[in-house]
Amino acid sequence: MATAQYRTLLEQIVHEGPWTVEETCRAYEVRAQQMHESATLSPRQLARWMRGDVGQARPVAQRVAEAFWGHRFEVLLGSPHELSEFERHSGTAAPGPSVDVESLEAAAVMAAHESFEHAARIAGTVDSDDISLLQESVLELARGYQTKPPLQLLTEARHIRNVAYLLLDKTRRPAQTSELYQVAGQACGLLSVVAFDLARWDAAEEQARSARTYAELIGDADLETWSRGTQALIANWRRQSRRAIDLIASSVDDAPAGVSTARLRAIEARAWAELGRPDQVKESLRLADVEMEQARYNELYGASGGEFGWGPSRHAACAGTALLTVGQGETAVTRISDAISLVPEDPLGGLAPARAQVDLAAAELVAGRFDASVDALDSVWTIPASHRRRGITGRMDQLAHRLVGRDWRDSPQAVELRDQIEVFNAEAAFRLALPSA
Repeated sequence: MATAQYRTLLEQIVHEGPWTVEETCRAYEVRAQQMHESATLSPRQLARWMRGDVGQARPVAQRVAEAFWGHRFEVLLGSPHELSEFERHSGTAAPGPSVDVESLEAAAVMAAHESFEHAARIAGTVDSDDISLLQESVLELARGYQTKPPLQLLTEARHIRNVAYLLLDKTRRPAQTSELYQVAGQACGLLSVVAFDLARWDAAEEQARSARTYAELIGDADLETWSRGTQALIANWRRQSRRAIDLIASSVDDAPAGVSTARLRAIEARAWAELGRPDQVKESLRLADVEMEQARYNELYGASGGEFGWGPSRHAACAGTALLTVGQGETAVTRISDAISLVPEDPLGGLAPARAQVDLAAAELVAGRFDASVDALDSVWTIPASHRRRGITGRMDQLAHRLVGRDWRDSPQAVELRDQIEVFNAEAAFRLALPSA
């Protein structure tokens, strides 16, 4: 189509791109989320922009539009021109950070969620295939947790939970009700971890309690134990370590043997470490190691469960964190190094290697090896800002705090590393408000 038939460059880009107007609006809003801007775009508003009829477009809307389409806003509303092959294929005005593959995938996922939720809403009965799809989806999300940014995980886990709610309203069959409560509980569990990763402690606690309630309703001991352990982990990060220990004590006797109990004991060790009790740390880790030795993994909560999993790598990393906290640098280096080396053999055990790398850097620092500490961080600096979870940035803050200690405060290299950590954390995506879930 000749460019003269278009009124604006924006109209040309949209019409010659691969998306419908509705898909373009969804992708625009995804881009706004990635930029942490509060901007929406309706098909009607986009149509006005395409005509050049803008009126008083908000500055935030213009900023997102410029990042999304790759031109200044006034250029988008100006005369069309010959589009490059990239522009014609992608629907954007320039390569680079405008609309990346992640944005395209997120728009497709959003569209699929809308279709599934609408179908669930209008269906007269509950199809067992829909329940199976939800069960598969929550497991897939748990397994792929570390590969997605928290805000995307928030959207997907919330979708799974909401569809489970819709279907629960449509069935009275006990078997279906039990399955849906389990899905809802698992989704709330993942939402709890997302809120934790965004440092939204109250939201994390509420979601963990909800997960535990659903687990109690259906007698899912593994999910109940996992939820209680997550509550304890949240409490420990909130500097409520005594409460964390109480939560563990109230559930450990009823927890399934093996990985579920091992996780509780490892979290308990970290709480004792925060309280400065190395003797109790040693005993909790001993009990945790005994449970891991006799572990029998089940499908979701064992080594195949991703974020729900507790494989050997994650177990060793958690032990290393506890030892690091009580100042046992050499022993911590050994356990954390073991954890990192186990990752290839334990791909679904739930360990986020970046967290272990930060802990390794801190342990090397405690052991007096600054250069080894710097080397341990090599892979951490490349983490995209949107993936920098609280478990990473919180550890980086702790590492920075160690760098102001007596041994390093006058070191120019330490000062430079502290500055680098400050910039790294300042860029983290989770600094923004968490949307309601």
